[in-house]
Amino acid sequence: MRLILVCLATLLLANVALAQKQKPWTEWTKKDIEKTLNDSAWGQTQTEGSESSSSDSSGAITQVAAPRAADRQLSRTGETGEAKPSTVVKYHVRFLSAKPVRAAFARMVMLSKQQPDDALAGQLQAFIDRDFADYIVVSVGIEVADQKMAPPLMRAFTNAAVEELKKTVYLERKDGKKLFLMDYRAPVEDGMGAKFVFPRTFEGQPFLSEDDTVRFVAQLNDKMKLNTRYKLSDMLYEGKLEY
Repeated sequence: MRLILVCLATLLLANVALAQKQKPWTEWTKKDIEKTLNDSAWGQTQTEGSESSSSDSSGAITQVAAPRAADRQLSRTGETGEAKPSTVVKYHVRFLSAKPVRAAFARMVMLSKQQPDDALAGQLQAFIDRDFADYIVVSVGIEVADQKMAPPLMRAFTNAAVEELKKTVYLERKDGKKLFLMDYRAPVEDGMGAKFVFPRTFEGQPFLSEDDTVRFVAQLNDKMKLNTRYKLSDMLYEGKLEY
């Protein structure tokens, strides 16, 4: 009897997960959007830096931990006792050429409108359905807690030269083969970040297949290096491999 209950519970969870995957993008919640863009098969987040001391909870400090916590507090504060600002930078690295990522951005636009109309929905659907048969596009956005950090980070993207990036930006398969950058688009006012464009084929064949893993590697300067990994067998959307 217990085995039957476990099997039923497993089946129920599988059905719930399947239903979530099949939910139309027009019904996605903000949580669905964030999950797809920042923590999914198609979108990952690389975090650099450290939090400010304001994130520490003094009420949770035990007597054993107190001296160490005090040391951390001193190291993070100046003579004024004010906490140093957070240096955390989150790089959101997404396969923009994958439908679910475009669907997440489309849903974000729709939710930002008080009364979205059919015309807007049609335009967004066309954006989602756009043909990327010849290209792989990876977008990179940044998120910072301290807005003073944003301008120099953005300059690294806006001032990047395509010819230089072609030497340091690539997709790498599990067999070590690398596909180097073909084109680059600096960030514009579309909320999707910088766009790195690669050819979809390599030596006459698709560069990626469902049994591959792939890394996106990009070095924009001495301090900024992105390295995120994806498993293509997880990148199925509406029954199709999407990347």
